[in-house]
Amino acid sequence: MLNIGIVGCGLQAATIAGYLSVFGDEYQVGEVVDINLEFARARIAEKQVRLSPDCRFYADINDFLKHYARPLNGIIIGTFCAAHTEVACRLEPLNVPLYLEKPAAISLPDLKRLYQTFLNSKTSVQVSLPMRLCPLTQAAKRIIDRGEIGTVEQVIGYESQFGDGYFRTWFRDCEKTGGMFMQKAVHDIDYMFYLAGSRPKEVCAMAARRVFGGDKPENLSCDNCPEMQTCPESPLVYFRKFGYGNSVEECTKYRYGKRLCCFSRAVTIDDMNECTIEMESGAHIAHTQNFFARSGRRGAWLYGSKGALEINFDGHLQLVSNKVEEIKINQAPLSHYGGDAELICDFLNTMKTGEHSRTDLISGDGIYSTLACLCARKSAEQRKFVPINWDQN
Repeated sequence: MLNIGIVGCGLQAATIAGYLSVFGDEYQVGEVVDINLEFARARIAEKQVRLSPDCRFYADINDFLKHYARPLNGIIIGTFCAAHTEVACRLEPLNVPLYLEKPAAISLPDLKRLYQTFLNSKTSVQVSLPMRLCPLTQAAKRIIDRGEIGTVEQVIGYESQFGDGYFRTWFRDCEKTGGMFMQKAVHDIDYMFYLAGSRPKEVCAMAARRVFGGDKPENLSCDNCPEMQTCPESPLVYFRKFGYGNSVEECTKYRYGKRLCCFSRAVTIDDMNECTIEMESGAHIAHTQNFFARSGRRGAWLYGSKGALEINFDGHLQLVSNKVEEIKINQAPLSHYGGDAELICDFLNTMKTGEHSRTDLISGDGIYSTLACLCARKSAEQRKFVPINWDQN
C-alpha cells in the first residue's frame, strides 16, 4: 500500500491522486495540506481519491511538517503556482519523491533556488509535463530517431484554444500564475525541445492582452451582471446559441464557484503570445498561442533535412518524406492526450524503485521549458532577445 501526501489539493492534484490506481496499485492519501480545506475535500470527493481512514488535514504546511509522523511514499504538490518553489524546497529534506505541478516556478529567482536545492539532492522531483510522454509525441520521437526526416532544424508549434477557465478564475491573476507562457506554452515548449533533441540558448517573444480584460469591476460575475442577456461571453448567450441550457441557473453554474467576468480589470494575464527560440544545436523553435479563438487546434510542424513531420493533437501524424503518409495514433486514456497515464506510471515507478522519472527536474531536463518560458516572458516585456539562463540582470 502506497501512502501519499498532497500539498495544495486543487483540481489537478486531486485528479492525479485519483489516477494512482489506474495500473492496479493500492494507495491511500493520508496527509492533505490546503489553505481551503472545504474546497480540498470537495475536489477529493469529485475525483474519488482514496483516503486513509485516519487521513489528517492541515491548513498550513508548517503544521504538517511539525506533526506528521507516518512514512510517505510520495507527495503531490498542487498549490498556487507562485508557491511551487517554496513548497518543494520546504519538502526536500523529507527525501520523499515529489510530483510537482507545472510550472516549476513563475520567477527566475525561484527557479534558480529550485535548481540549486535539488541539483545534488536525494529527493527526486517529477515535473508535470505530460505532452512529452503522450502516445503522439512518443510516436513522433520514434520517427525522428529512425532518421526519417533527418536532423530536426525547425519546429513551428501552435495552439488556439478558448481560455474560459483561465480568464474567469484565479488563473487570471498574473501574480499567482505567471501568465500564459507559464500556464500553457510550457507544455508545448517542453515537447518541442524533446523532439528537437537539444537545449535552449536564446529567445525573442511578444505577448499581449487583446480581447479579454477591460474596465469591468474586479468581482463582477456573470450571475449578477446587468449585461447577461447581451454580452457575447455571457454563458446565457453562448449556451443558448448551442442549445446547452436556457435558464440562468443552468448557464451560470460553474465548477469553480462564480463565473467571473472575463472583461474585468482583474484580468492581468495575456491572451495571446509568440516566441522564437534558438537551440544549442542551431535549430529554431517557434510557438504561437491564443486563448480567445474557439478553433481548438494544437500541434506542430517539424522540418528536417530529409522531410517534415506534423504532430496534430487531434490524434494523427503526417510524415512528408519520399511520400505523404498519414498515421493515426490511438490516444491513451486519461487527460493531456494520454500523457497523464505516463506521468502516473513514472511516479509509481519512482515511489517503488527510486528510479527518476523521464520528466525529472534535473536528470530529465524538466526545468528547461519553465526556464525558457520565463525568459520568453522577459523578452516580451523588454522587447529584446534574451539569453536563456537564470542569471538575468
